[in-house]
Amino acid sequence: MRLFFKRIGFILLVFIGVSSAISYGSLWSLRQGSFYKPSFLEHIQTSEFDYIVLGSSTGLTTLNTQVIDSVSGMHGLNLSMDDTSLSSQYLMLQHFIASGKQTPVCILAASILDYDVTDNVLSGNDYRFLPYVSRAYVSDYYRSFSGSSARISAYSNWFPVLGMGYYNVELFYPSLVSLVQPQKRNRFDAYGNYSYPITTNVSELIVSRRSKTLQLNNPYFKKIQDLCAKHDMALVVYIPPHKTLAVEMGSTSFSIINHSDLLHDTKYFYDDVHVNRLGRQAVSLRFRDVFSIHSNLPNTRTDAVLDAF
Repeated sequence: MRLFFKRIGFILLVFIGVSSAISYGSLWSLRQGSFYKPSFLEHIQTSEFDYIVLGSSTGLTTLNTQVIDSVSGMHGLNLSMDDTSLSSQYLMLQHFIASGKQTPVCILAASILDYDVTDNVLSGNDYRFLPYVSRAYVSDYYRSFSGSSARISAYSNWFPVLGMGYYNVELFYPSLVSLVQPQKRNRFDAYGNYSYPITTNVSELIVSRRSKTLQLNNPYFKKIQDLCAKHDMALVVYIPPHKTLAVEMGSTSFSIINHSDLLHDTKYFYDDVHVNRLGRQAVSLRFRDVFSIHSNLPNTRTDAVLDAF
């Protein structure tokens, strides 16, 4: 019986050792590649940008930095990630700074509804920062949330097998891709942009939208403001186009570019909250015109509700 338990213990130790080695290796591999945005940022050779875009899927698919830069001569980077919230965008800004990158302007293109959230939870794609969980700002971020996924992510600092086991599909297979193709990116181009396809040729006029006033109650918005101020970044809040909502905001101490009711035709939209490839082109061109005028005015308020197409 004693021999049996010794063998079981030995097998268990071997299993833990092999699993830990695979987990460490997978996280290392993800850091070597550019599959997800956090590691993509780490491998960009440029250290200074004229502006960066932080946001959720709306920022990712609405503002095309290539179009914005094409005439303005600026150099921007889109760091938006799908299925994220303001808390994730705060973490991405921390990661940008910790990576030794600099910019004078931070454009926040978050989801319209996310500004009113007060009870934040870990976002669906926050696991993409797990390769950097040994960094204090990442592990502290995970520990700031409750729930099993947050605890597993935080404990992965000491036991990476926990995070790899919990997010196995999202991390293990991308780590193999990063090992074989380190330049491979997950649904974004070399500038961090992505677009939704045109799924309909139907063109209908949008005649009315429901009015919504943003309250800016999300505590992570204040954290982003403070972090921008600490590092001499001008914060520009960008309100993306919406098919059914027209956003209103009162007087603020930061710049605003409000495009919530910019587009008046359904052909520009992929769904209610996202534009398609056609809409992205149109909005990015209009944004470029406004942003090039106001990007060097960090202490002024910019209302830019422009004429519809």
